[in-house]
Amino acid sequence: MKKIVGLGLILAVSFGLAGCGDSGTTDKSSSNSSAKTEESSSVSSSVAESSTQESKAEVSGDFVPTAADATFDGTILKGNAYSVRITDHKVIQPGETGNEYGEAPVIAFWYDTLVSPDYDNSMPVNPTTAWISNFKAIQDNDPNMVNELNVASLPDQAHLDTQSAEIKPGGTLANSVAYELTDDSTPVTLVAGDFSSEFGRADFAIK
Repeated sequence: MKKIVGLGLILAVSFGLAGCGDSGTTDKSSSNSSAKTEESSSVSSSVAESSTQESKAEVSGDFVPTAADATFDGTILKGNAYSVRITDHKVIQPGETGNEYGEAPVIAFWYDTLVSPDYDNSMPVNPTTAWISNFKAIQDNDPNMVNELNVASLPDQAHLDTQSAEIKPGGTLANSVAYELTDDSTPVTLVAGDFSSEFGRADFAIK
């Protein structure tokens, strides 16, 4: 069974929401245009008619104007180039489907990666990199250190051939990820952020 790409390799080629959002001049100009639109009024039919370049991403509500505005509310991490929406999660015991070869229980998350229709694709986005670049899972059960959980094997074989597939601008692709639990009672805190800032965090009960 294939496993999720090694963490070291992913970090070597990964990029956060801020990195991909601010790297190109195209995104910057798009963000400036979006900001002006927000200052004048909320999105309306008249604005849409007068500005054909208005971001479809903002209209959909799944994205934010700039990378600096990224947020995570426990369900969706909103970025300007791409966003990640959690659709389900559950604990899988050793030997159960999705954790057939593990020795410890895992918490698995199912999610969609949505790429903005306006993204210039300067750095192609795939579901695995989009998650690993922005999330870490923690169980706060150690008095001396932050207990960041290890990534486990892919919990859903339906994503075996698409976990590293490039997503087109405007496209959405589903994927899953799992983490090895270090106890069976402490909630898992999912922290979203990059190297310089935190976008938000949420607790997930072990059930």
